[in-house]
Amino acid sequence: MPKIVDKAQMRQAILSASLKAFLIDGIHKTTMDKIAKKAGIAKGTLYLYFKSKEELIETITKQYFEKLKSKLIPQQFFDTPDSLLEHIKKSLCINEDESQYIAVIIEVFGASFSSSVLREKHSLFLMEVSNFYEKNLQALRDNKLINKDINPKNFSRLLISLMDGIIFHQYLFQTENSNQQQMINDVIDLFECGLSLPRSGCK
Repeated sequence: MPKIVDKAQMRQAILSASLKAFLIDGIHKTTMDKIAKKAGIAKGTLYLYFKSKEELIETITKQYFEKLKSKLIPQQFFDTPDSLLEHIKKSLCINEDESQYIAVIIEVFGASFSSSVLREKHSLFLMEVSNFYEKNLQALRDNKLINKDINPKNFSRLLISLMDGIIFHQYLFQTENSNQQQMINDVIDLFECGLSLPRSGCK
């Protein structure tokens, strides 16, 4: 009796193997042969799921942004400044799995691998995340829970830039957890000051 293959499970296994292979040899030096061996399958089987290395790269990149999007954008707005800031604080902490994806993303968007399609998708992703925070800040301002003079659009763009920078800084420089946490706390303090929360003042 032929073995029944779970295609979704096999597809994910190939993606995981590809990610590991890219981390070891880099995108350019990794071949479809190496990926097939890493996944423990025949090269022909690999091509049944992915037509090329470029398709694998695009899928891994898409998967990373989907995971990041679900982490950054919850199902509903935060109804207090404190809950919003707490969410931002948690979002800035990256785990080992996320760190692996970042290594590939950096190479994908680096000078050695340029893709206008991927850059456009990245820009759209950042815009979507920024729009969420802009609308949430607008709602908090309308409810007079934050400084009425802040510009939600500009504030959200600044927020996304800082979040993006801190996450990549953690990967690139392998900052110690204590130093990374202090950096995150400093960013939260900065935004708390900017939002002018009723219970606290700027230091």
